[in-house]
Amino acid sequence: MRKILAVLALSLCSIMGMAQAQPDTNASYLPESGDIAFGFDASPLFNFVGNMFNNTSNNRLRLDDNTLYFRYYLNSDAAIRAAVRVHSGKEVDEYYVRDDAAFFADPLSQKQVIDRYTEYSTDYEIKIGYQMFHNKNRLRGFYGCELMYAYSKNRREYEYGNQMTELNPSPSTHWGNQDVRSLEINDGVMHGVGVGAFGGVEYYFYPKACIGAEFGINYMGQWEGESYKTQEKMVISQLVEEEIPNSPGAHSWSIDSSLPNYYGNVYFVFHF
Repeated sequence: MRKILAVLALSLCSIMGMAQAQPDTNASYLPESGDIAFGFDASPLFNFVGNMFNNTSNNRLRLDDNTLYFRYYLNSDAAIRAAVRVHSGKEVDEYYVRDDAAFFADPLSQKQVIDRYTEYSTDYEIKIGYQMFHNKNRLRGFYGCELMYAYSKNRREYEYGNQMTELNPSPSTHWGNQDVRSLEINDGVMHGVGVGAFGGVEYYFYPKACIGAEFGINYMGQWEGESYKTQEKMVISQLVEEEIPNSPGAHSWSIDSSLPNYYGNVYFVFHF
């Protein structure tokens, strides 16, 4: 961590040195009314550089942060900003399991079937805020407030290579022999709303391009709906599927200060 901070400090000093070597035309460096900005978190870049100095093996530049930052400038000293995070994923895992039918016919059989586990995940987060800037120099302070909304939902599916039958009511699975097997689990939908305040500093190292960092404090409430699951089991000679409640839901609230804020650890913003 110390080396990463040292690299960050050295980079900032180098950027400021190059900028100060040019004519002091601050006006051409700063955004204007009507400008649109796009930003991203710079932490992966600094982590990558820091790991180079640490001789970390398998060092990779991980540009997998899916939060995007936008601004629209009402004037040179005020902007509407948004942070948007979108994630929608599907993960499939497959496992070899003993083929029960083949084993019962021949205990020496090496035949296998496949169990499959599939997980679906969806997460959306958005922050919309009003940001104000202080002074006309390339080193600018800022502060503001914002509203937040979050949505999350997860679902898991199970598929089995060995069928559940009257003769085999507890078939072999990757998760053990079960006489009641989960087919699908739906977690409750989570909604979150909140408000926050933030402040920070930015340095314009190139015309309409800056590096910055911020801190903030947020109040957030979250509500999670009821979750349920679908399962199967043998009832005498009949295979029965049933849907049952899994969790009644939950709710929470929190007040958190952060340094830096969620908008970006250390970030770059480019204006157009």
